[in-house]
Amino acid sequence: MKLTKIDFNSINSLKEYLSNCSIRDCAFCLGNIILWSEFYKTEFSIIEDMLVFFTKEEGLPSSFTFPIGKKWDFEKDLENPAYQQAARKAFDTICDYFNQQNIPIRLHSVTPAIYDLICTWYPEQYTYTPDRASYDYIYTAEKLSGLSGSKLHGKRNHINSFIKKYPDYVYENINPSNINDCLEILKLWMYKHYDADKDMIREYKYEYNSIESALKNMEKLNMKGGIIKLEGRPIAFTIGEPICHDTYDIHFEKADDSIQGAYQMINREFVSRNLMEYTYVNREEDLGIDGLRKSKLSYYPDILYEKGIIQQENK
Repeated sequence: MKLTKIDFNSINSLKEYLSNCSIRDCAFCLGNIILWSEFYKTEFSIIEDMLVFFTKEEGLPSSFTFPIGKKWDFEKDLENPAYQQAARKAFDTICDYFNQQNIPIRLHSVTPAIYDLICTWYPEQYTYTPDRASYDYIYTAEKLSGLSGSKLHGKRNHINSFIKKYPDYVYENINPSNINDCLEILKLWMYKHYDADKDMIREYKYEYNSIESALKNMEKLNMKGGIIKLEGRPIAFTIGEPICHDTYDIHFEKADDSIQGAYQMINREFVSRNLMEYTYVNREEDLGIDGLRKSKLSYYPDILYEKGIIQQENK
């Protein structure tokens, strides 16, 4: 079984399989796959003409994703017998390899629906454990742009205070001329959080490089972004890309959090100016960080996209 390293040279190969998917999981968004592959030690393989991602430990695969077919929609086709047959063939090939290498069979980024399907193939052989830290927070674009309703009055208050205090704020779409402005915001954010969050230092370092790479390769990754400035000083930016035809994924969002309403403004401005053609906006997972979870829940997600781990029972 040949595993292939993921980098910018992988884009066209991955697009062949991901472009037809309706999957809203941020783990299958091309930018995340490319930018975070080294951090999560992720590689991919084409098995029985199905795309499968693997994580690796000590040079060997340690877990894998459910197979995605080139001609299939994935989520919509989970109940299609032809898709099930093709996916099972790839699944069995991988399991045979894991068994030959004495590697415990483990799948990541899987939904309860995938678990139910595997259980129809192999009853009582696998367990499913929800991974709450990896659940995606998905909202309607209409909600994030309008912030209507009593539940979101606090967000509107932050925005109204920002506009009242900074009526001459400027919003720009990210382009080559303001990439350095985004990096200026990022450096300020890193400076404020680096010492405060000691346990996140490794991830922050990697994230900085990922954001820098995203900014320099926005066209390759089909990304868009927005930035807000106050009297020429950049104070907030965001970057994202489409996951599927009706869902847009927000990869990165950074702001000077000493400015009240900066985060709420960049979120609303980017969605209302750029994303109204989409039904949903995925603001990704909370990584189990309490403050991040509280923030994402405060927008009242329309979909809390459940994912978990599937493992084979001990024989």
